[in-house]
Amino acid sequence: MKHNSILYKLSIFSIAILAFTSCDSVIDKDPVLQTTDTNVFSSKDKIESNLLGIYSDVKNFLAYKGYAYSDIRGDDVYSLSNNVYNCYSVYEMAIGESTEDNTNAWSTLYRAINETNTFLVNLDKHKDIAGASYDQYVAEAKFLRALSYYQLNSLYSDPYSINNAAKSVPLRLQSEGSTANDNLKRSTNAEVLSQILNDISDSNISNLKNGGNSYNGETRATEGAAHVLRQRVYMELGDWTNAIKEGEAVSGYSLTQNVSDIFHNNINTETIFAFPMADTNKGANQTAMASYYASGNVFVLDDKYGFLADKAYSLPKDKRVSDLIGKIGSNYILKKYYDLSNYLDWIQVFRYAEVELNLAESYYNNKQEDKARQYLKNVRRRSVAAIDDIIDVDKLSGTDLLKAIYFERRAELVGEAVRSIDIHRRGETYYKRNGTFTPTTNGYTWPIPSSETVINKLIND
Repeated sequence: MKHNSILYKLSIFSIAILAFTSCDSVIDKDPVLQTTDTNVFSSKDKIESNLLGIYSDVKNFLAYKGYAYSDIRGDDVYSLSNNVYNCYSVYEMAIGESTEDNTNAWSTLYRAINETNTFLVNLDKHKDIAGASYDQYVAEAKFLRALSYYQLNSLYSDPYSINNAAKSVPLRLQSEGSTANDNLKRSTNAEVLSQILNDISDSNISNLKNGGNSYNGETRATEGAAHVLRQRVYMELGDWTNAIKEGEAVSGYSLTQNVSDIFHNNINTETIFAFPMADTNKGANQTAMASYYASGNVFVLDDKYGFLADKAYSLPKDKRVSDLIGKIGSNYILKKYYDLSNYLDWIQVFRYAEVELNLAESYYNNKQEDKARQYLKNVRRRSVAAIDDIIDVDKLSGTDLLKAIYFERRAELVGEAVRSIDIHRRGETYYKRNGTFTPTTNGYTWPIPSSETVINKLIND
């Protein structure tokens, strides 16, 4: 029992933080070698190292396998590989209690959550050392905890739009260094979403720095990143007024001139939050996104059930098609991740194009079609000139407008861990090459892994 529990209940002080090259880098820093809070929190630089270690923990899921899970569950990407280490069980919607991908998601995210909880406890003991940065550190840590719970809720809970009291995951909000508190009931999805909003409250957001096209502005939690996460949560809640408010609060960003610039120039005007890569801290085969997409023999784009099947979203003069989609044999590949040699592609979590498409969907549902059309048009015209388009955005209304918004999201954000989250939050059916999966189909929601059920006697209550 104890060896299972330790997967996510390790103290922040028992894990060496990855080698960091500068005190501001989310990639590399000298590891903390001692394991007492007196040592680890003895200077502001060491506190910062611990905080950046939490970024690394979240990155270990969200920038690698977790990112791949979100894509391959959707209907715009399908798998040519039947290797379970290439997320094949996720693609098949065949995740079981003991499936490695299930155990990996649960243990990695809960480890990050416990690292956050432990960091917050010890930070509170060393306010004097943190000084003026104390509130910022708290806000950053809570953002990372919120992001982790957001991911867990999307995997382990029925959609809020279908059942707003469905069981989700246990809310572990205190530091755990032993098995004493293993037993904890699952919270509802409403309770988990409420906790996420609490972690990124107005007061916490006010303590975050402004973002912008700089290394720290894109790789650390910022006001903009927190507003986008809140925007996503309000969309899940169906609270379109607040979703609009959050989207409009995201400022200081703009669409790049060409969408491909985002994936070839890490520092740009559009990226709001991303996980960076460096030679000392990067993915590998079966974890890095290039290993899934660039080879053309693992993940490929679905031209039968995906957005490419619609001629309006596969136009040759659409820059997303001409610049970011290629072909190997008869298969379409995504070229957003292309570094098969070094695996140094940054992983986009939030970018401004999503904010504008979120606003388009939110304004539509708020019965403001004029504004919905404008935000849709902003994104589409970046890649498709009006003269080359077979869609007249200005004439769209009703269900035609909504379909256009949905498909634009798919064309714009393919490969960026958004599609299956969209399907889930709307309570929609997955229509995939390997079958149809409704919200009542086994596999639509992941089961709690056996690594948890064996130690937590209240998990099924």
